[in-house]
Amino acid sequence: MFTLPASGRIRSTALPAAAAVVVVSLLAATPQVAAHTGQKLVTCTVSTTPGRPITLDPPVSMTARRITARATLALTHCTSPNGAHARLRSGWLTAHGTGLGSCTNVDDISATGRITWYDADKRPAGTSVIKPDHSAIEAARSVKSYNPGDMLLGGKVTKGRLAGASVAGSAIPTSDITTCTTTGIAAVTGTGKISFIA
Repeated sequence: MFTLPASGRIRSTALPAAAAVVVVSLLAATPQVAAHTGQKLVTCTVSTTPGRPITLDPPVSMTARRITARATLALTHCTSPNGAHARLRSGWLTAHGTGLGSCTNVDDISATGRITWYDADKRPAGTSVIKPDHSAIEAARSVKSYNPGDMLLGGKVTKGRLAGASVAGSAIPTSDITTCTTTGIAAVTGTGKISFIA
């Protein structure tokens, strides 16, 4: 699977660059005027679920080509460190993106994401729209040595619950990605953490 820890970085396993297309879509955002305090509003575990990997079409390989990536990720064990958003306990994050990608590089990324939130009783608790952060767009649009968590660092919530919050996380795949340079990769799974920061 692929992890999104709050630290925003992975120190070991790298994911194929084109998978960044989805990750960007999860955390992308438009510029916000509000200043950020660095206070964590909500932190969740995020993961792919059985039968729902991140899909990459066509499969990522050593040859750069236009890739479409899609993901539906589960957000669980959500907590609000300051208590302001304690109602947000879980959610589903759907994302879609495109990029010119290979096993080691992704350029020209375009993406969007949406979270549907639920409370402790599994009742709907609102939605959040996530789009690319234009202040970080250049770094996100061209990644030479891809660490998927790094792609999560430039996002903002542009609409709905947690509007204006930055999004931070990083990713570690749990599926076999060594086939990228041979047969290619059409799907990736993972698990980790994601944070929404004021």
